[in-house]
Amino acid sequence: MTHAKPEPAAAPPGPRFRGPSPRGSYLLVIVGVGLAVALGFLVSSRVGALMIGATLLVAGVWRAAKPRTPFAAGLAVRSKGLDLAWYFGGAAIIIFLGLTVPYLG
Repeated sequence: MTHAKPEPAAAPPGPRFRGPSPRGSYLLVIVGVGLAVALGFLVSSRVGALMIGATLLVAGVWRAAKPRTPFAAGLAVRSKGLDLAWYFGGAAIIIFLGLTVPYLG
């Protein structure tokens, strides 16, 4: 009489998404916007707007310096040129408005 060996259990499937993690870019946005809100409430809305512009500048520099880093996956959305235009252009506009709009601060 032969006994059949039990079949090994199938391994559970791994996670579906195996691409780069956007944790670094999420952290940048959460810290930057959180600081901007806190500064906007505690100091002035002008300083809060300048913090949003600074956050966009940091994101643009990060995208320019490390375009394919897996840690900053959320920063690389389109082509490098288009991403840099949006980051630096948005930062320039927000900083300009933060410095020139009357009665903001």
